[in-house]
Order: sequence, then C-alpha cells, then structure tokens
Amino acid sequence: MIYGIDSSHVKISLLYCSVTNHDKSYRSNFSLTTYRIQFILYGIHLLNINEKIFYKLNFNTDKLNKWFLRSNYKNSYTFNSNNQISKFSISYDSSVDKFLFNVQIDNNFSIEILSNSWQNENEFDDISIHQIYLIKISTIKAITFFEFLEKAERLNLFFELAFASKVSFINLSIFNFQNNQEELKNESITVYYNRVSFLRENAQYDRPIFNFQMIEKKFDKILCNWMEIDSKLLPILNYLVKSFQNDYFFDPSNFMIVVNALEGFHRRFRDKKENKDKVEIPLKDRLNSLVNEFNSIRNFKRLKFNTFLISRNRHYYSHFYEKDFKYLYEMQDLINITFDLRKLLYCCVLREIGFDDELLNMINLELL
Repeated sequence: MIYGIDSSHVKISLLYCSVTNHDKSYRSNFSLTTYRIQFILYGIHLLNINEKIFYKLNFNTDKLNKWFLRSNYKNSYTFNSNNQISKFSISYDSSVDKFLFNVQIDNNFSIEILSNSWQNENEFDDISIHQIYLIKISTIKAITFFEFLEKAERLNLFFELAFASKVSFINLSIFNFQNNQEELKNESITVYYNRVSFLRENAQYDRPIFNFQMIEKKFDKILCNWMEIDSKLLPILNYLVKSFQNDYFFDPSNFMIVVNALEGFHRRFRDKKENKDKVEIPLKDRLNSLVNEFNSIRNFKRLKFNTFLISRNRHYYSHFYEKDFKYLYEMQDLINITFDLRKLLYCCVLREIGFDDELLNMINLELL
C-alpha cells in the first residue's frame, strides 16, 4: 500500500501497488518509480485490507435509467384548435433520494434502490434536468472492503446480464465507521479501479433484454436468488458471460463454451430429476431435455435444434475424430446454432434465479 494526501488534505490509499518501471531523472538527485495500482480509496488511510470497518456502499451506473424506465420528470402539452402545441410545461420531483425499492438479502445485507433529480441552469437560459438511480448496499455488521466490492460487482453483473453488454460504474462510494466512535462516519470514500468485463461493449440498440417493469412483482425474490448464487451455478454463469466476449471474432471455441455450459447445467441441475439410475446421459438427450423445457416460451419456439448434429460437432472439436468430420456445420451455420444455443443457456440461467414461464415470455431473446 501507498498512502498520501491531496492538496485539500484528503487521505488517499493506493492498494496493491507493483513497480513497473524505474526512471533516473538527470535534473535531480532522485529517481522516478512508476507503479501499477489496482485500487484507489479516496478519503481514507486503510491500514489493513482485512479491516471490517465498512457498513455501506453506494453506486450508480451508466444504464440504470434505461433499465428502470421510470422518470421523475413529467411533460404536459396544451393543443389549440389546429392541433398544434400552444403551451407546454416540464416538472420534476427533486426530493433527495426518493425511495423506490428495498430488498432484504439476508440477516446482514439489504439493498435499496433510490432515484434523484436535479436541474442545472446554463448559459442562454437553458435548464438541464438530470436523473440518476442510486444503489445502496447496507450491512448490519461491518465487513471488509473486498467483501463489499464483491457484492457491488455481483449486483452490477445482474445489470450486465440484463443488457448482455458492459455496464460501467459512474461512481462507487463506500462508508466506514471506527469501533471507538459512537456514531457512524458519513464521509464517503470514493473507489477507483479498472474493472475487467467480458461482456460486449455495446449490445444491439443497447436495449435491455429484460427490464425492471417486467420483473417488478418478483424483483425481491429474483434479486435475493441472484445475490446468493452458489458454486453450482457460478461456473455456468461465467461461461454465459464469456460467450459474449468474442461476438465479432468467432471461432469453434465459442461454440464449445456454450455447449459445455449447457451440458454442465443439465448435469448439475437436472440429473437428479431425470437420472434416477445414475447412468451417463448422452449430450444429445441432455440438450433435448433442456430444449423441451422451454418450448412453451413464445420467443423460443421458432428456434430449431438438431441435437444430433450439435453433439457430433462438439465431439469433433473435442477429439477431432475423422468419423465426425462429415457432420460438421459450415461456419455460418455453426455461428447461427451457437447464438441459438446461447439463448437456451440464457433461459437456463434466468430460470435458476426465479424467472418463470410468464417472465421468460416477456424477455427479448432477439437482442442476444
């Protein structure tokens, strides 16, 4: 760690600093050292990364407005007899941190979703109205910085899944308290770091595949399931996320990632229901079982899966047996079936976090 202060005497902690370069300055008697820094905490000298001193984390992102599709501002128009606008007005609710939603994740964690609006008066009498959504993660018992960061990353990944593209933090602030103080410290500590994301930078039209209005009635249950994803689903989710990585640079490995994830999903979540004799189920049968599970979904019905060919192609790219060569898809056909299989995998993940048939019928699979 490296500690410092800025010109306003604000404390700064640089975490996980590694030397990348030494430069000798010939105009002075000291050398310059360049560091690669993983995290910057602006507002604290963190003495130990394992200190359990944090109780709240706030963040907002660049796409929450598109996901919630709710506005604190309203437009009204008056029309004359010629059906032309003769008058209009704009109003907005400037209440600080207007409450929207509260979800209790477990005995220690809760998540609040708030919105806020404000105006800026610019030159030439222009007025700009802004709106943001704020996510607040709170805990009863203090936890470490990295434990809180993991919660924020998991929640942000939920929004990335909704858009099937990268969602960036606009700001990320964490709050701490000291054990020898009676009152909690409310000064925010701003967090800066480079996030690694395997999702596409921009989805088609940048529209969400599902939004808040679709899942509002079951949002608390879905969010709790999402935040508590266990080790059985996490590798499947990671494969789904990775499948978006090389959309524009396709090769057979993209196909393999999705097929292996589907096989793993069926093995982990469906074997107990369908494999009472504990015999090895062929990939073809596993895929047929998953496809049949979603055949009642409106946007899914049009997809055609030749599970025999899919299985032979997976077998070829796994072992390169010549006997499987005659079953190979042409490259464009392999691309098309990979995208269709990814839609199936997407539905499988959503099913496990609480999406029933009604919700799955509302999602826009075409954006995948």
